[in-house]
Amino acid sequence: MAAVTTLASIGTLALKIIKLIFILAIMILYRIGFNGEFLGVGGTWNLNEERNPDVEILASGVFIGYFIYTAVSLINYFFAKPEYKYTFVDIVMNIVGMFLWLAVGTACLHYWSNYLSEYWLSNDTSERRAGLALGALCLVNGAFFFADSGLSGLLFFRTKMGYADDE
Repeated sequence: MAAVTTLASIGTLALKIIKLIFILAIMILYRIGFNGEFLGVGGTWNLNEERNPDVEILASGVFIGYFIYTAVSLINYFFAKPEYKYTFVDIVMNIVGMFLWLAVGTACLHYWSNYLSEYWLSNDTSERRAGLALGALCLVNGAFFFADSGLSGLLFFRTKMGYADDE
């Protein structure tokens, strides 16, 4: 029984580190992905192809908020007492994070897959490729949050039921 918990602990630790690296890469691409200038998520829902500021605000909040949360969660994992390492809050934040990352990623892919630059006949531009990469990274990060919510749930319930004796 302890081997399962140890393997899940290593998995969730690795996922937290990977998520932190991915979020940092996403924030860099979001900020300077348009040839050194602001790329943005887009999120257009009108005929003028203007970016929706509400989507940009949501995306910025998800990026910054989950970077801070994941960093704090990682620090907690190293320094907290065993009974405080695995909390229900971690499960909830990972599930909510999964939905938020998927929402931002799909809005990003929606905008950038239909994007035409100011040179109307040019469909394959560097900012379009960077925007599609940003959306794909957000979707992959959503999958990481899904996996981490499963591992966190396993660790939480095993710890609360008294099966985790490897701490």
